[in-house]
Amino acid sequence: MSASHRTVGFGLAALGAFLYATKAILVKLALQVGATVEQLLLLRMATALPVFLGVGSVAWRRSERRPSGSQLVVAAALGVLSYHVCAWLDFQSLTYISVQLERLILFVYPTFVALMAWAFLGDRITPRHAASLALSYLGVLILFGREAGELGQRAAMGGALVLSAAVLFALYMVLAKRPIRRMGSPLFNSVAMTAACLSILVVSGLGATQQAPPPFTWAIVGYGAAIGVFCTVLPSFMVAEAIARVGPGQASAVGALSPVLTAALAVGVLGEAFEWPHATGLVLTGVGVVLLTTSTAPAERPVTG
Repeated sequence: MSASHRTVGFGLAALGAFLYATKAILVKLALQVGATVEQLLLLRMATALPVFLGVGSVAWRRSERRPSGSQLVVAAALGVLSYHVCAWLDFQSLTYISVQLERLILFVYPTFVALMAWAFLGDRITPRHAASLALSYLGVLILFGREAGELGQRAAMGGALVLSAAVLFALYMVLAKRPIRRMGSPLFNSVAMTAACLSILVVSGLGATQQAPPPFTWAIVGYGAAIGVFCTVLPSFMVAEAIARVGPGQASAVGALSPVLTAALAVGVLGEAFEWPHATGLVLTGVGVVLLTTSTAPAERPVTG
């Protein structure tokens, strides 16, 4: 493998991490101009869905063995869990807490994957795993304590929402492993995205019957489309190509830059504070997650998005 081939892989992983880091920033900016979480979810899916449908249709035509009905149902259910439920919890948390705390809590989802593998699959928790868990959660608690002292119950509500998103996303990662292997990631993602989009449309329609929805201004549409294109579609393909070029372990290590980039953007764009609890929490959690991901089997190392 040439050096230039690997350099491109690392560059794609870094750019993917940067684009993933901008998601919470764009959500915060959209909320400030009057967007609702439901509007942003709908616009995100409407923008991203055509791309994933195109990729999925090609994968369907090329597949030698078509998935069964039960496999399609499982993929659809997991899509609703990840792209609708988890995304709603994550976006909603940003109405309560800072971008930095949201990203830090969401970033620890690999630790929940490890705990679920230990509890349900019989995987062993090594001393390295234990150290990773301790560092990760200590880092989150330090930053959470800082925001709890400033925001009170709002910090507790926001933290609970994004923590729920992290736990459910970890569950998605564990449950999606088998259907992705059977169907292939392009087809799986297409089915999952389609199901999530339909569920969001249904929920939006039910909500519209209860009360008149707020208008879709050009600013809201712009932010929603940007989240769909630049924070969903493009980084997903960049990270996938990065994994193909440098492997999941090194790609995931580069992905650990995402909370750092998010913190920098939150300070520079949103004017959030960056004090010793932010720096300490970032370092402890980052070291903990890197310890965990670099000790995981190559085929199972998570890449944070």
